[in-house]
Amino acid sequence: MTSIAADAATIAPEPAAKPRVTFPCFEGLRALAAVMVVVHHASSLAGPAHTPSAIRIPAEVMDSGVAVFFVLSGFLIYRPFAAAHRDGRAQPPTLAFWWRRLLRLVPAYWLALTSFWFLGSFDLGRDWWRYYLFLQIYSRTTVLGGLVQAWSLCTEVTFYLVIPLWAYLVGKLVRSPKRATVVDLAGCALLYVAGFAARAIVSNRNPTWRGLAFQWLPTNTDLFAVGMVVAVVSVAAGESDRLRATMDRLAQPALAWWAAAIALFAWYAWRAGPAVGEQLNDPNGAYRGFFWQQRQFTLGLLSLLILLPAAFGDQDRDPVRRVLRWRPVAWVGAVSYGLYLWHFDWMKRVLPHAGNPLTGDGGWPGWFALPAGSNGFLALLAIGLGAGLLFAAASWDLLERPLLRFKGVVGAKAPGAVPPVPVPPAPDPPPT
Repeated sequence: MTSIAADAATIAPEPAAKPRVTFPCFEGLRALAAVMVVVHHASSLAGPAHTPSAIRIPAEVMDSGVAVFFVLSGFLIYRPFAAAHRDGRAQPPTLAFWWRRLLRLVPAYWLALTSFWFLGSFDLGRDWWRYYLFLQIYSRTTVLGGLVQAWSLCTEVTFYLVIPLWAYLVGKLVRSPKRATVVDLAGCALLYVAGFAARAIVSNRNPTWRGLAFQWLPTNTDLFAVGMVVAVVSVAAGESDRLRATMDRLAQPALAWWAAAIALFAWYAWRAGPAVGEQLNDPNGAYRGFFWQQRQFTLGLLSLLILLPAAFGDQDRDPVRRVLRWRPVAWVGAVSYGLYLWHFDWMKRVLPHAGNPLTGDGGWPGWFALPAGSNGFLALLAIGLGAGLLFAAASWDLLERPLLRFKGVVGAKAPGAVPPVPVPPAPDPPPT
């Protein structure tokens, strides 16, 4: 899932006079998140009997890679808006922003969806249009159909639709660019609390919606808000040498931050863990009450721990950063959106399948029977990573990257157009 968050680990230049801001470790974070999702799906399809005991429990909660993507999206998508607030200028044009998102996500998704439908992996039925418009997660009859993993893509698309309006409303409250950071952080705090409130409302008022609502934006705003907070601080640090030095010093020991993240992940996997027992048999959805809230809080904190060293500190130092920037890892991150789209249904084709009328899955004989023991998981993982990366590379080179040439078509200045007169920021209030 390459960024289903941004075109690359690069933020568009803010004011013309400022240097381009890059985050070279972000592709490595995407690679990590995407591989976690593949491992989770390989273990789920193989089942406990075919998954090594050492990996089974952590693999069950490696769907947390989706949370990492949401946090990265919050950072990369909101940073240009936060920078505009801080500089006292107009935010990025909404139509141009939506056009870039459409180019980056929609053609590759439609290609994967149509290809697997043509191969008979699923039947989209009369509601086929829901899948092409990212609406399948809002209906019980379509939520598990099509590319099952695309539920998180639907959540991301909703975030992209909403965030320009949110940034506009926040910008209206910014009376002075110097106070923009405080206003932006307050807005992020509101979104963070809203995620907990939305989950509580669903669980307490109408639990029959839990099975769907955990995929919706309102119940995940806290994860996006975590990344948005880091983005706001990053923008503020670019204007304050003191804050920049503080954040760089704090984030520099990446090994310490990642050790804390690994410890938190281990606690989550072995002590909190995935839904079990009666939760799995709950027709209203496994995530409920305190368990749901604890899960979201933990995944947000986990994502924050690995994000901070990639956003601050000397990016040329520390073994963790060198691994994230290593060319093969960065390449996986660059094509990770394609890996996200293509891996799961190729793994499904390995196994004999009788069809599932609930999801619209077709039936097929499978390619081979899983080997006894843990080799079954390894075989599925090899298929997921191998076929997934092969088709991801083709998608990136033949479709995704060529389309990026057209990202400036919408929102580009017309020839001869007169640029708007810049409005100077309001003066700072006198010192007290």
